Amino acid sequence: MPKKWENAASLRPYKIEPDTCVAMKVVAVAGYANDWVAYRGPTSWLDNDVADGGDKISKEAADALFFAFKNSGREYRS
Repeated sequence: MPKKWENAASLRPYKIEPDTCVAMKVVAVAGYANDWVAYRGPTSWLDNDVADGGDKISKEAADALFFAFKNSGREYRS
């Protein structure tokens, strides 16, 4: 059976059934103050658009996704 792809921003809990899928794009950005941050956004956005206008994700989620940034000695931007 084919997967049913939904928009994560408009999906309602009661619409989730087997084979419902959502995708998000997550980008990490190194800052100029020896810091870094990660943002999420829709897959339809360009990477730069996610970096400029996406929603910041938690440090815990960012650490799990971006091992190199986590271990770079940079602080996660609060």
